[in-house]
Amino acid sequence: MRCEDTDLIEIACMKSFILKITTNTRTYEGRAKDIVYNEHRIQCLVIEQNRALTQIALDTISEVTALTQNPFFQTIKLNAKT
Repeated sequence: MRCEDTDLIEIACMKSFILKITTNTRTYEGRAKDIVYNEHRIQCLVIEQNRALTQIALDTISEVTALTQNPFFQTIKLNAKT
C-alpha cells in the first residue's frame, strides 16, 4: 500500500468517515476508527459496525469508498494481496 493511501485512510479515521471497504472476499461498511497492528503484527483498519469493532487487514483491501462527503477522496483503489 502506498504511503499516500495510508495517509488518506488515517484522515478518514481522524474524521470518522463512513466507509465502504472491499476486500478479496467481502465488502464492509462502517465508521473508520483507527489503524492498528493485530496480534499477528498485521496492520489493520478498525471500523465500527453496529456498535462492534471490526479489524480489516490493510493488505487485503482492494478498494475504499468514502460514503461521507469530504474534500480528500471518494474512492481509493489498492493492490490487495490474494
